[in-house]
Amino acid sequence: MIKPETWYATFAAYNTAMLPVLIISWIALVVCTVLLFTKPSKKTNTVMKVCLAFVFAWNGVVFFFMYMKSSAIPGGIPMVLISILFLVDVFRNKITFKLPDKKWHKYLTLSIVVWALGLYTIVGWLTGHPYPNGPILMAPCPSTIFTIALLSTALPIAKIDKFLFTFQFVLLLWWSFFSGLGAPLAFSFYLDFTLGLTGLYGLVMLIRNWLVKA
Repeated sequence: MIKPETWYATFAAYNTAMLPVLIISWIALVVCTVLLFTKPSKKTNTVMKVCLAFVFAWNGVVFFFMYMKSSAIPGGIPMVLISILFLVDVFRNKITFKLPDKKWHKYLTLSIVVWALGLYTIVGWLTGHPYPNGPILMAPCPSTIFTIALLSTALPIAKIDKFLFTFQFVLLLWWSFFSGLGAPLAFSFYLDFTLGLTGLYGLVMLIRNWLVKA
C-alpha cells in the first residue's frame, strides 16, 4: 500500500504531464453526451463507444501502468478489458445508449453524468484537493461513475449481449467498489464514496434488469 502523499504526488505528476489529453478527451465526451441525449442516433452511439474505448485504454495503459503502478493489476487490467469490449461493440452494435423514458431514471442518469463530468472535479478542488493533486476530469474514478450511469441506460435494450455486457458491467462495478472504498479509507479522498454509491446503483440496476428479463 502506497502512502497518501505518494498517491497525491502521482496524481500531480500525471495531471501536469497529461493535462492536454485529459481536456481534449473530456471535451469530446461532453459533446458526445449532449448529442447522445438530445439527438440520439446510431452514429452518435458509435462515436461514444469509441470515446469510451479511448478513455479506458488511456487510463489502463498510461495512468495505471505508467504512473499509478501499485494499482496496475486491480485497476489497469480491468480498464483495458473494458476498452476492448467497447471497441468490439463498435462492430457488433449490441449496446445502445438512450436517455431513459421514466422520469426518475432520466433525472438520476443526468445527475450522475453531470457529477462525473464536472461537479466531481469542482467539489474535489473545494474540499482540499485543488489541481494538480487528486483525480480530475477523465481520471479512472469519474470515468467509471459516468460509464456506469451510461451503461445503465442500455440495460432494457432487447438486443444486448447478456454475457459480454454483464462482464463489462462487473469490471466497472469491481473498480467502483475497490476504489470507492479504498481511496477514502487509505488516502482520505472521501469524494470517492460517490464512486461506491454509483457502483451500488449500477449493481441494483443490473440485478433488477436481469430479474425482470428472466
